[in-house]
Amino acid sequence: MKNECDIITDLLFGYKDDILSDSSKDLVEEHLKRCEKCQKNLEEIQQENNEKDSTKDIDVFKKINKKINKKNMIIVSFFIILIIIILFNIQVYKNYKSVASTMEIYLNDEITDEQIEDIKNKIIEKSENLEMEYVSKEKALERFKNNLKEDKDLLNDYNNENNPIPASIEIKTTAEIQKIVDSIQDMPGIEQITTHINSNPYELYIQKLLEK
Repeated sequence: MKNECDIITDLLFGYKDDILSDSSKDLVEEHLKRCEKCQKNLEEIQQENNEKDSTKDIDVFKKINKKINKKNMIIVSFFIILIIIILFNIQVYKNYKSVASTMEIYLNDEITDEQIEDIKNKIIEKSENLEMEYVSKEKALERFKNNLKEDKDLLNDYNNENNPIPASIEIKTTAEIQKIVDSIQDMPGIEQITTHINSNPYELYIQKLLEK
């Protein structure tokens, strides 16, 4: 049969949690007044419970902190990606705005100097902040050769007497390109007009990167 200390020890856990009946609680408290051993057992139980609670609180804090850190990382990553996308689109737009303000007017070989001047004057009439350059057949061929330096066999086939590259007028303006096109497209001596106003901005930007 258990002695009184054994019985009280069994009741200490319930006493600590305050779940004993009034009679059992009174029994424990009366015994604790005269038994140092059981007092020490109660202190050890309370200390062990406090340590468990502290460890549990730390674990809960760690879990919460981990969730917060994970959430913050997701938010930071999102904003970094968003900033990259915004900066990329700004570069795409700036490149498109620059390219879309240009056009190339290719001239046929029979065009006269007078017709070239008429085209230039019409462009000047319709343009704002205009940059215009006449590129002769000889200069166009030189550019072509510079772009194809690696293919020497092909380059040898072309010279000033055998020059398939047309002369052109290159312009850059803040005016509306389509209005210029509409005003000159039926003028004599023009073979083809090339613009970029309907081009895909992303394709233009990728092309620019590949050319570097």
